[in-house]
Amino acid sequence: MKTDDTLHIKNFIEAINRADNTRQKAISFDIEQAKRIRNALSVLLLRLVDKEASQPTTAIQMDGGDFK
Repeated sequence: MKTDDTLHIKNFIEAINRADNTRQKAISFDIEQAKRIRNALSVLLLRLVDKEASQPTTAIQMDGGDFK
């Protein structure tokens, strides 16, 4: 994953942490920052879905075998 894909998410988390540490009651972002966070999260989630879809599945059959 490229650094650019996670940079906006990292900045968002850091801003939330700063606000929390200073006991702020509210935090705001301009629309451009919000769009960048949205786009970064979308890319991240799409990659996760693609990764999960490309993993092979394993089938397990429980028929007891030839146990006697």
